[in-house]
Amino acid sequence: MAKFINVMKIAVYCSSMDNLPANWQDGARAVGDWIGRNNFQMVYGGVDAGLMCVAAKACKNAGGTVVGIVPTRRANQASPYNDVRVPTADLNDRKGVMQLLSDTFVVLPGGYGTLDEFAASFGYINFTMRRDKRVILFNPDGVFDHLLAQLQHFVDCGLMTARPLESLIVASTVDSLIDALEKCKNELEK
Repeated sequence: MAKFINVMKIAVYCSSMDNLPANWQDGARAVGDWIGRNNFQMVYGGVDAGLMCVAAKACKNAGGTVVGIVPTRRANQASPYNDVRVPTADLNDRKGVMQLLSDTFVVLPGGYGTLDEFAASFGYINFTMRRDKRVILFNPDGVFDHLLAQLQHFVDCGLMTARPLESLIVASTVDSLIDALEKCKNELEK
């Protein structure tokens, strides 16, 4: 069984829904493949469904290590692609473990769970001033346009400064998603 090693660890937050658009699946596959080809670790929710499964399978097939952070309630849904399975009490515990383990956070299309994970990681990075960590938001078809507008609205209303937005990289295409991962890799290697 693989162990935690000193390599880049990338949290991947995404939907557990199946039959999502092909270009969203392409993004998940590209992230998993990139993590695997670089011999990094993918840290994710650990269940065998939706974009989570697509990314985990691609990472595993490309030689990466897959770390599933699985709440006890979902233990029976754990993915066969997990090299390491870390059990957690619930979804809040899972987010905390993923934040502590991960160097970079990739947010793929997802629903309220993904939105919650995004908000928790974005808040964690900025509240703790972990300027070495980044959030990459994959925004195909404008799926997160309203979220980005809301964040800008917070700035415009004086509810937050623009500085936290510096921890966020927005990518609309698979190519720009991979470029963002390369940028984070280069920043961590400095």
